[in-house]
Amino acid sequence: MKLNRNRFTIYPKLLIGFLIAILPVYLLGILLNQGVANSLREQILQSMQSNVKFYLSSLADELNKIEKFKESLVIDEDLMTLATVAPALSENELREAILRMERKLTLLQDSSSYIADVTIHIPLIDKGIKSGNYKEGVSLEDMNAMRAVMQKQESPLFWWDEKLMLASYYPDSALTERSPVFLIEVEIDRKMILHDLRNAVEQGGAVLYFNGFKKTISNHALNQAENDIMTMLEEEGTSTANSVVFTISDNRYLVSMQKSLYYDMTLAIYTPESYIMSDFEKFDRWFWLLFILSMIVIVMFSYWIFKAIRTPLRKMLKAFRKVEQGQLSVRITQSSNDEFRDLSDQFNKMVGQLQALIQEVYEQQIRRQQSELKQLQSQINPHFLYNSFFILHQLIEFEDIANARKFVHYLGNYFQYITRDAKSELPLGQEIKHAEAYVNIQTMRFGPRIDVQFQAIPQQYEALYVPRLIVQPIIENAYQHGLESKVSSGKLHMTNETKDGMLYIRVEDNGSALTTDELYKLREQLYKDVNEMETTGMINVHRRLQIKFGPSAGVDVYRNQWNGLGVAMRIPVTTEEENKCIDC
Repeated sequence: MKLNRNRFTIYPKLLIGFLIAILPVYLLGILLNQGVANSLREQILQSMQSNVKFYLSSLADELNKIEKFKESLVIDEDLMTLATVAPALSENELREAILRMERKLTLLQDSSSYIADVTIHIPLIDKGIKSGNYKEGVSLEDMNAMRAVMQKQESPLFWWDEKLMLASYYPDSALTERSPVFLIEVEIDRKMILHDLRNAVEQGGAVLYFNGFKKTISNHALNQAENDIMTMLEEEGTSTANSVVFTISDNRYLVSMQKSLYYDMTLAIYTPESYIMSDFEKFDRWFWLLFILSMIVIVMFSYWIFKAIRTPLRKMLKAFRKVEQGQLSVRITQSSNDEFRDLSDQFNKMVGQLQALIQEVYEQQIRRQQSELKQLQSQINPHFLYNSFFILHQLIEFEDIANARKFVHYLGNYFQYITRDAKSELPLGQEIKHAEAYVNIQTMRFGPRIDVQFQAIPQQYEALYVPRLIVQPIIENAYQHGLESKVSSGKLHMTNETKDGMLYIRVEDNGSALTTDELYKLREQLYKDVNEMETTGMINVHRRLQIKFGPSAGVDVYRNQWNGLGVAMRIPVTTEEENKCIDC
């Protein structure tokens, strides 16, 4: 019997059971990790947003302070004098007024670290007054061009000649076409702004984006990330604050932005998510490593349990199959001291008791069969006694001494065979010789009116042990029921053949007394339970052959070619080891 490999075995059941138990825990852990990561990301974005707001607010406050100082200069008395009546002043007065303006500009420049330079351009004297010195002034065309740029911008901050400027001019009316009499330039220190941007974020970058001029001040050289951030800043429009997460080349960045509407500039700081989440990602890698190791342990542990269960079960399955095949001597040994050992011990006890019971039943059956054989054989012996002595009596009466001597010789051989020992089985050759002795006795009785022919048994089957007296009762039945009424031309033939492992011994006569109903009843009696009928004659032989050789042996009856009764004895042809006598 082969195992069904497609069935749902114990191992996948164990594995699925463990996975069902452990996977919800890991799925919950994954959800918690994602929740913690999202929460951490939100908190970092909030912190970055606060940082952006602080730095932008600080920068705006500094610019407001600078602008106030600048506006105070617009109404300065010395500046107005130099810008309007300078030609009327003496050389000494002009020099003193310029010196006073230089000191005032020095005071303004020192008031904030965000001021890189302060210059007042006065066309009337063609001078540009700076802190501590003065230089040649700018032309009216340049001043008008700068004023045109300032008038177009809503923000006081503007870019001029790649410089970030705060400027004022007088008069500042947009309705007049009069050229300005002076222009105050305050250059914002980009290095100071850059220094603040570097302090705004530890890892990543910061960008100060001027929306109207599309100019930037960045603490890093512009790269792909900042270019994308600039694009995003342009798309944000008038939004004052925002925090986003975006991906560039499989790298995620956290970005926080804050816009100053007054100065029309936006500060954005960005940090690679890998830096912020590095510790968490390390923990996440350990989590997945633990998950993979857990899966491997579950697979191996399930297989170990499967082997621990499967090995003893396979032993028991093999033992049960051997018991099914009749091998009751099989025993199971288990090295482990567990429930399987208890089960094996109980199996061994069960098989031992079953073996003892079967042996007891077998012995009882053999004894019963031998007793039945003795009884059947004793039933056969009396059939021939009366007729034999009657024939002998007649021969003596007729004083036929020669035939009487032959008859006594045949009768002596006959009774010597059936009385010399108590063996219930003898070689087939001796059984045939006994049948010939019986036929000789019957020939003395019936004379030439019955033609008897015997076919010799093949020599290799003469040593085959068969139950005693199986051929003679069949021949006796032929004489008694078929040939006894024959006045002449009686026939009695005994033939044999081997076919399909069976030796068939056939006894046929040409008696005319056999009817179809009688043949049917005779067949029916042969296959009835012997306990329900008297077991004599042909039925005795049938029963004894089956006891000896099994249900394949026995007696069959049929109508032969002379319309008489034919009897075929089936005897299995066995090997020498199988050909054993029960009580020899």
